[in-house]
Amino acid sequence: MQRVWLFLVLFLTLSSSTQAKAPLPLEQLVKHSETQQVKISPDGSHLAVRKLYQGEHVLVFMSLKSHEVTGVLRFSGTDEVGNFYWANDKRVVAQIISRKAALETPVNYGALFAIDYDGTQGKNIFGWSAGERQTGSRIRKAEATYGAAVLIDPLMDDDEEVLISTYPWARDWETNGDVYRLNIYSGAKHRVVGLPQVGGRAFTDGHGKLLFANGTTRENDYQMYRKAENGWQEIEDPALKRGTPVGYDRANDIAYLVIDRKNQTEQLIGLDMKSGTQTPLFADQRSDIDGIIRDPKSGKPVGVYTVPEYPETHFFDEDDGFAALFRGMQKAFDGYNIHFTSFTRDGQKGVLKVSGDRLPGDYFMVDLPTKKVDFLLSSAQWLDPDDLNPMRADTFTTADGLQIGVYLTFPRDAGENLPMVVMPHGGPHARNYWGYDRSAQILSQNGYLVLQVNFRGSTGFGDAFYDAGAKEWGGKIQRDIADAAHWAIERGYADRNRICIFGASFGGYSALMNPIRYPDLYRCAAGYAGVYDLKMMFEKGDVQKRDRGISYLRTELSEDEDFLRENSPIYHLQKLKVPLFIAHGEKDERAPVAHAEALLDKLQALHKPVTKLIVPNEGHGFYSEANNRKLYRQLLAFFDRYIGTGSEDTPATEGTAGKG
Repeated sequence: MQRVWLFLVLFLTLSSSTQAKAPLPLEQLVKHSETQQVKISPDGSHLAVRKLYQGEHVLVFMSLKSHEVTGVLRFSGTDEVGNFYWANDKRVVAQIISRKAALETPVNYGALFAIDYDGTQGKNIFGWSAGERQTGSRIRKAEATYGAAVLIDPLMDDDEEVLISTYPWARDWETNGDVYRLNIYSGAKHRVVGLPQVGGRAFTDGHGKLLFANGTTRENDYQMYRKAENGWQEIEDPALKRGTPVGYDRANDIAYLVIDRKNQTEQLIGLDMKSGTQTPLFADQRSDIDGIIRDPKSGKPVGVYTVPEYPETHFFDEDDGFAALFRGMQKAFDGYNIHFTSFTRDGQKGVLKVSGDRLPGDYFMVDLPTKKVDFLLSSAQWLDPDDLNPMRADTFTTADGLQIGVYLTFPRDAGENLPMVVMPHGGPHARNYWGYDRSAQILSQNGYLVLQVNFRGSTGFGDAFYDAGAKEWGGKIQRDIADAAHWAIERGYADRNRICIFGASFGGYSALMNPIRYPDLYRCAAGYAGVYDLKMMFEKGDVQKRDRGISYLRTELSEDEDFLRENSPIYHLQKLKVPLFIAHGEKDERAPVAHAEALLDKLQALHKPVTKLIVPNEGHGFYSEANNRKLYRQLLAFFDRYIGTGSEDTPATEGTAGKG
């Protein structure tokens, strides 16, 4: 396996050519990223790289001295490698993800596997398959555990153990877990303490001392606990009880928490663990905190990421010079987003990931003292940034005074009055980000302006903005989406006579609900893995299987049948004036295929035009490249037919489909 090492100044030289280019082949755009994680070992001797090999997630170890592969972790059967952590200088703990029940998408069931960087001493250390037969010896061995685990502390001062939080499997998903010390060689585990609430985890000082735990009640109320001498003590302070621990400063006994402030954006504070003094460190008026920037040596927070529209970084600690170095890296990669995936124990070296709207992600090795930067690996080396379309951010203000963020991805060499696809996100409590977006690239490559909307209820813009979406799924959220489309028309970007809408999950719901509420705005609509009957959410799928899920539905929607019918697309299909495209996976547990089946039956009875694509062995969104090629070919043909630009990738014969 060859490794290419390039100096920073040779990387990403932008082309000045204005020569028209053909759209990228669909096969390149639906292809999964090859390199998905890169982390350096604590002693700086090796890299661990999670990548795709022959369609499977594997872990590859590489010596930084010789640039040669020293070991590989590849499972047999349906198991693959998930997220991973260096547990000491030689050994990695990795999640095991599995393709169960014939699903195309690998799923994390919480099992853990450990292996050395030379590919030896591989062992299941946690999960249902980790058990060993006891032979009468008093030596503790691994035991089967029917639950999931998350590593909460690698215990870098202990070469043999890590700390994990567990989450037992349960039919109603409402069982409390435990904290264990887990031996990364034998798999033997020792219970430290039980967790005080369901759906949460414990937090440490980074050296094994438990500080906090969180979780939610069956009514879905968030709770925070502080470690007491005998178990846990619930935090009653109004500010701290809405906090999430994000780091710790051992030298000064300061814990860092992100506080969810009522009717405001999030705030980062420092909590003196002895005196209880709370020191505000950062808050932005528009944006929540999107991530933490950590000191390379101590790991304590020194800055934050925010994403009001474009990504931003803010430092509140300038003491050790890392902030200045980070800003230097930002200047070197101007126009891109950067973050470090990992550092060596001494803070001298780090792996930097660089990404952007035209770059899924490239990895670099940074020598912090010399500021030397070397190219390591690309996530998708077959994609040239010059061939991809930039994403532009903007905002508008609604009639009731909310600032709504939008992202626009234009076709290459685009003019005005373009055919536009409105693409609402899922959730609804999620958000769009500035960055590489596969769907936006596919649509814009084929001549369409893509409009993405962070409507009310989206995450990332404060508590009041989030709460404004409650019970407004079919109301003000849909008005925000329609207002965004009208805004793009008024700015001259979009042709008012050539607009379609496409979305997945809640976006699939909106793809039908918006044309129902605003019937003259669209020429076609495409729903993908969508929810079409709100009443069915209380009866089918994985949300309603747990008390917290039912509580969520009661808060977000209502149990009033009149409300559910009024805000469900399936009961208003007679108002639809546009042809539909409906895509769904038969194994979808979040939005069961029953939503699509009931919808298609009613559309057929009403003689409404519809193109359908129901795919077996796919869940909540398609995973396989072959199924995604099929989805986007048919989707593009559908859009071409109704607001058409004529895609080279979509022959007219691929418009309708049944199962397949």
